[in-house]
Amino acid sequence: MGSKLQNTQLGTSPLGYALGAEIEGLDISLNLGSQIYEAINHIWQEHHVVVFRGKHLQPRDIVFFAEGFGDLDDHASTPFYRHPDVPQLLQITNRLIDGKPSETRNTGRNWHSDYSYTGRPAAASLLYCNQCPPVGGDTMFANMVRAYESLSGTMKGIVDNLHAVYDVSLTAGINERDASKTAEVRRLNPPIAHPAVRVHPRSGKRALYVSERVSHFHGMTRAESKPLIEFLCCHATQPENVYRHNWREGDLVCWDNRTVMHIALADFDQNQPRHMLRATILGEDSGFVVRDE
Repeated sequence: MGSKLQNTQLGTSPLGYALGAEIEGLDISLNLGSQIYEAINHIWQEHHVVVFRGKHLQPRDIVFFAEGFGDLDDHASTPFYRHPDVPQLLQITNRLIDGKPSETRNTGRNWHSDYSYTGRPAAASLLYCNQCPPVGGDTMFANMVRAYESLSGTMKGIVDNLHAVYDVSLTAGINERDASKTAEVRRLNPPIAHPAVRVHPRSGKRALYVSERVSHFHGMTRAESKPLIEFLCCHATQPENVYRHNWREGDLVCWDNRTVMHIALADFDQNQPRHMLRATILGEDSGFVVRDE
């Protein structure tokens, strides 16, 4: 491993054809230095999703590693779901909290990019698996660069000029949560429009930025928008464009929300524990609030 680190050539294994790679033999609890972070970033931009397996991380270790990629979100847009001691981490769990079912037990059950309904959509997410069920509970990822590049020239010309309106109310399962908390989340996050095609600030790649949490396109009616949203989401999530991650305890999975969308599958025994901690890298200022449209 020493020679790899000296040359900043990290060992990698592809995990899927469309996206996904495992980075091997790296102790991410250490102070890695800028060259290693740059090497990770290079792999990350190429594969969109990177995985570190078999890590034994404490909450502070996750934060320490994540901070090497940028400023962390304090999850103020969803304040009820933060780790009680480390606000830079979001708890995604089906464990009981204060004797009640967790509000995040059903998080992520439709295709989305994290915090797309905020003014600063997440640049990246790093999700650590503390516990997972013996079978199921997978997460699927779609390569939105490939999704954009495989559109026809005419369709590219259409989506290049559109702004997608994101609505937190379209988060799957939100109506199963505490009504007072979800009302506050809606107040904190009014519908907001973002470009339907994003240009990655580092790689310059163009990626489709439309998900199942888009209500309509700015300047179009919902009826006009619906078939286009459905087509784009179906196009993006074709099997040949997707990597399905089978979780193991100790996995840290990192994805770029500017080039990837994902979905958490409910294909597991809900009585089995699934406990994850997520750090979120703040993205660029983007979008505008949409009212009465």
